[in-house]
Amino acid sequence: MLYPRRVGLNVWLIAAHKEGQDLEEALRMNALGHNLTVLASEAEFDACAAGLEADSESFPHLVMYLISENTANAEEWVLTMKASGKFRHVPLIVFFVDPPKFDLTGLYAQGVASVIRVPVRFQGLVEVMRVIEAYWFKVALTP
Repeated sequence: MLYPRRVGLNVWLIAAHKEGQDLEEALRMNALGHNLTVLASEAEFDACAAGLEADSESFPHLVMYLISENTANAEEWVLTMKASGKFRHVPLIVFFVDPPKFDLTGLYAQGVASVIRVPVRFQGLVEVMRVIEAYWFKVALTP
């Protein structure tokens, strides 16, 4: 079954290092007409979000967040982001590379839409992005 493609959804990707570059490349390879904003850190997200109104054309419809071994206070940042009135309704997908050092149940309880282990091989990552994009851009209704 084919679903109509929605154009112009804003995706914010918070990721750094090699894994972040791979996520960005996989997203761009499948580009389904979304606007991708890549942010290197939680602080950069916070800075971009600071003056942004929820009805702004650049407000994110979906946020993707890579937790790597170098990410400090990831759970605290997720809790703060999902507790804010401005971003509570925005779907958040969390990616991780290494065995999780966070409370998986806690992330879901905070409102995270999905927690996904980044595949070791790049082709696996591309396939994961295809599934994510097919669901979030063709099936699910975003706020």
